[in-house]
Amino acid sequence: MDVKVKTCLDITLLMFLVLWPAVDTLNGYFYYQEAAIPSISAPYKALGFIGIVLMLLVYHPWHFFQLLIMIALVVASICYQMLVYGAVTESITWAVRGLLTLALLFYLIGESAKGSFWSRRKIASLMLLYFVAMAANVALGIFGIGESQYAGGIGGKGFIIAGNEMSYLMLASASIVLFYIAENRNVWVLSSVFLVLLFFFLMKATKVAMIGICLAYLYALIHGGYFNVKRIPVIYILGLVGTLVMLMLGYQFIQATGLLDRILYLYSLHGGIWGALLSGRTTFVHTAYSSVIVNFSFLDVLLGVGVDKLRAATGSIVEIDVIDVWVAFGVVGPILFYFPWLLGTGYAISIFKRRANSSICFLLLIGMIVGVSLTAGHVVNSGIASSATALLIAYLYMMKMELLEARGV
Repeated sequence: MDVKVKTCLDITLLMFLVLWPAVDTLNGYFYYQEAAIPSISAPYKALGFIGIVLMLLVYHPWHFFQLLIMIALVVASICYQMLVYGAVTESITWAVRGLLTLALLFYLIGESAKGSFWSRRKIASLMLLYFVAMAANVALGIFGIGESQYAGGIGGKGFIIAGNEMSYLMLASASIVLFYIAENRNVWVLSSVFLVLLFFFLMKATKVAMIGICLAYLYALIHGGYFNVKRIPVIYILGLVGTLVMLMLGYQFIQATGLLDRILYLYSLHGGIWGALLSGRTTFVHTAYSSVIVNFSFLDVLLGVGVDKLRAATGSIVEIDVIDVWVAFGVVGPILFYFPWLLGTGYAISIFKRRANSSICFLLLIGMIVGVSLTAGHVVNSGIASSATALLIAYLYMMKMELLEARGV
């Protein structure tokens, strides 16, 4: 096919990804205004999914075949749910999210060759755009435009509907921005950017966001090679000063926003630190088990009962991703939704001999994000952040290929 056509398609895909957060923001605005307008986010991403699948078919047939296997598994699961339980609307929505992540990831992997339209710099720029869009929504929520993160005006999420998914999107995008800066700038630039990012994470006022960005900054320092003998005094001083500043300002901010009172309330309500950290999700697990899981048949275990059935039986999802996707899609669920992270783990391990510090940092980053998925949820099945997952893993894959090419492998 003509090179100009291919370039036009890549530019179209880029614009699709650039407009992604704007579409979610507009979708949230209509939602909160109770406008008589159906969701614009779901069809937008469904059309994008179809477009990426067609691009895979034309330009990367092998990756298209891999995606086709996943599609077949998901279709089998949804057909079973339709025949046995009837409603599958939300299951289809979740399936598109997971398949869109894989389709975009497979396409970017296929495009990782040197000289391609796609590059790590472009991915880092997209992630920065995502963070800026989410930070703008956070600021709007703080100033009373749109929604706050929690009742009582604690934190902000603006016009984004899913606050926890928003936290994950901010964390994933900020992590890649910090990693990219660590590779290309000095520690002072990295630390300055981190402080700006931290400010918005404090305004977001979620436990995951605030702890996660601090860990991501530490991983970025290690990734950038700042922990060598010559730099240890500088890192030590920065770490000491930064810790003191975060403890003082962070405590004041958390107390002022009312988040501290919320944490203490959750601690008392759920009987301890784990109850506070999990925000009572252990209760959701018990409800899901007694209402749904205990009645599972063999086919339910393999193919799931669907998101619609889970919500109808319990009133909500569990908000622990591995349980949610397993109940919804059976064994197919974890295979589909955690596959990008398994790939990322493999990529990180494969670069250990060439760049051990980067390998360890990406493994820690993936471990942290999967940990969020297993405690706070809304990661692997996220609607607003599925592209960020693909971009993060693709960034790691492209770095791996660059290292292989540099060593002449």
